Amino acid sequence: YLLKLHDGEEGSIKDLFSQFDRFADGFLLNLLTSIYVFLWTLLFIIPGIIKYYSYAMTEFILMDHPEYGPLQAITESRKMMYGHRMQLFILGLSFIGWFLLCIITLGIASLWVVPYYSTARAKFYLDIKKEYEKKLAAAPIQEAETIPTEPVEEEKEFEVEE
Repeated sequence: YLLKLHDGEEGSIKDLFSQFDRFADGFLLNLLTSIYVFLWTLLFIIPGIIKYYSYAMTEFILMDHPEYGPLQAITESRKMMYGHRMQLFILGLSFIGWFLLCIITLGIASLWVVPYYSTARAKFYLDIKKEYEKKLAAAPIQEAETIPTEPVEEEKEFEVEE
């Protein structure tokens, strides 16, 4: 719903519940990311936290690309979040006051805070998606620049005189 609103499209009530059409994929996606984060956390706490932020955009990717399976969405999120995990962590830290307000009001403030936080995460996804697509578009150009443009001379055989 939030992604449609950002693109200037008209959002409807049906869009709010559109994820239920892919319930199995969403359930499997959440199950896999939870298992992966748990296993990384068993190593130490820090790798688990890093992987949590690496897999944070999987729901958005699955929504943007219906042809992806859960594993492909996880892999794409990991690639997309490379270099952006700290930014998402800081975004979460900026909402600490809002979450404390939710606790103080016994959850009543969450009626406003949760949509606000969800919108902030959706906007974060759109920003890094744009940057990631630019990086992917530039990748073939970078590879082409490394290919020599001049023909390579063939090796000449030298005869050794005795």
